[in-house]
Amino acid sequence: MSDSIDKEPSRLLADAFSSHIEATVRLTKVALELEWTIFTRFIVGVIFATVLSVIYLVWTLRNSRRPLVVWEKLNKPLIKLFRPRIFSFILKNINPYSGSIDMRISTFSRGYCTGFMLDQQRIKNPFNSVHATAMVTFAELVSELCLSSCLKDDQYSLNLLSLEMEYKKKARGLLTASTEYVLGEMKGDKEQAKLDVVVKDRSLDTVAIAHLIWSIEKL
Repeated sequence: MSDSIDKEPSRLLADAFSSHIEATVRLTKVALELEWTIFTRFIVGVIFATVLSVIYLVWTLRNSRRPLVVWEKLNKPLIKLFRPRIFSFILKNINPYSGSIDMRISTFSRGYCTGFMLDQQRIKNPFNSVHATAMVTFAELVSELCLSSCLKDDQYSLNLLSLEMEYKKKARGLLTASTEYVLGEMKGDKEQAKLDVVVKDRSLDTVAIAHLIWSIEKL
């Protein structure tokens, strides 16, 4: 009889401890579910706001003739992560022929431009290297963007006068192109600008150098 009386408090204590553990587990689950719901709603809200911002920027900037302004307006939180791809999409609307190659701009500032071109089957020649005309298009686009960034407004037009390519080696894989230019004060309504674009491969070997002469004319 005394043994059963001694075991009763122990059993009650064990039951109370077990109930406490179960309540703690249920409370933890409810808290996690609530936090996960709040976190999920926050993430969905951020994604939705980002998508709306991208749509708005693409729509308002789709016909802009000032690429550097477009690039700088895409320098926003989250949107910046996709800036090269969004800029490439807008560039195709401004210059449809740029869609013939898959290129991205990586660095763009006043008087300086760097981009990279992805190696795809559609731009290869029969010798399994990047076609010469693809590199010409790549170099022309990078130089045009660089020169356009030097103009103070969109009251000027750019016309390519000449283009000369020096091919150093076969181009394969990812290619990068870069150029820089400093435009002084224009003395008249027309001026010429000479730019050199260096194209390199993944090993940083120079595969081609483009020499371009542009005519800057006031509209």
